[in-house]
Amino acid sequence: MPTESTHEPGPSEHRMNWRTILTLLLLAAAIASGWSVWRMSRPIETGVLHARPDYLLRNYEITSLDARGKEQFTLRGPVLERNPTDRAMRLATPEFLVPDAVGSYWEIHADEGIVPPGGGRLEVRGRVSAQSPADRPPATRIESDQLTLDLDHHRATSAGKVTITRPGLTMEGVGLLADFDRRQVSLLSQVRNRYAPQP
Repeated sequence: MPTESTHEPGPSEHRMNWRTILTLLLLAAAIASGWSVWRMSRPIETGVLHARPDYLLRNYEITSLDARGKEQFTLRGPVLERNPTDRAMRLATPEFLVPDAVGSYWEIHADEGIVPPGGGRLEVRGRVSAQSPADRPPATRIESDQLTLDLDHHRATSAGKVTITRPGLTMEGVGLLADFDRRQVSLLSQVRNRYAPQP
């Protein structure tokens, strides 16, 4: 009568099975890790690695207060995202409302904004405009391609070309120093004035 034989794996076969399983697990982990890195940091056309944001806000409104609880500024926009590599925040078409000394608001618009780590100062770029409070004449409008905003002190500076418009007066120059609290706006060099009679 035939008998069934059984084979018990020896110690060497156990070791080989565990090594195979461990190798497959490590390989799978390496593939998953590589895929994750490739997805998070994909080269763009310029060859610079672009990391996916670690957080993203849409259609937001943020009001920042100083240490005394007084409003520093209000920020609105459609998209705000933070880059985990340099921890800078990037803003698409931001709008800033910056109060002056009596609580009236300057309105600042731009195509984009960049807030470096730590905040305080930020850059706004591309079709930048700053409009003085409507209830405090004379109406003043600042236009440039770039402004640096010091939101702690309600000031703005620029090293580029700037146009300032007031009723009956247009001023063009290079470089800007603006104090929103005091409503003082100064062009720093190459200043040209054009006057237009008021109706």
